[in-house]
Amino acid sequence: MKGYHIITIEREYASGGSLVGKLTGEALGIPVYGREILELAAREGGTTPDYIEHLEETATNSLLYSLAAMAKTARGQLPQLSQTDQLNLLEAQIIRELAQQGPCIIVGRCAGWVLRERRDVLRVFIHAHRRERLRRAAEEYGIPEQEAPAVLHQFDHRRSHFYHANTGKAWREREGYHMVLDSGLLGVDLCAKLLVTAAQPQE
Repeated sequence: MKGYHIITIEREYASGGSLVGKLTGEALGIPVYGREILELAAREGGTTPDYIEHLEETATNSLLYSLAAMAKTARGQLPQLSQTDQLNLLEAQIIRELAQQGPCIIVGRCAGWVLRERRDVLRVFIHAHRRERLRRAAEEYGIPEQEAPAVLHQFDHRRSHFYHANTGKAWREREGYHMVLDSGLLGVDLCAKLLVTAAQPQE
């Protein structure tokens, strides 16, 4: 069985998903992209990452809508795309370009959905029990214990909203992923080892 060249990771906040991506990338010797995509889009779009995140939180149109709008614009039926639509398309373009450059890991940004037509993409979702996430947020991220529940809710809501706005699908829906891993139960090291094994060609 052939291996996977691209691994995409969606993750609950404070589940350690970004660390799993980093460890997997180090083991495989391939680059890991996360917030870098947001920063590239901001640079190319002439704005800031914070402003893009604000647009993402309030966006109601999906990437499918953006693509349809772009086609209509090309035919002269619409004057222009909104800034949100333009940034959605720009991020998707950046993700495709990074994937074309070679094997890599992409954390967040709906990358699994953007690259859904490719057969060499392993789509992964990392989650953990709320208790474990609260512990990680306080002990590893330095978030005050009394503020951690609200921070978890804020970031999970942002990610869920962004995913649904761009794909029309539920962020936690298991059918959207090849692997769903509980990092609280397994630990981030074992999660990374499982991804390394899954990505490599099997006899």
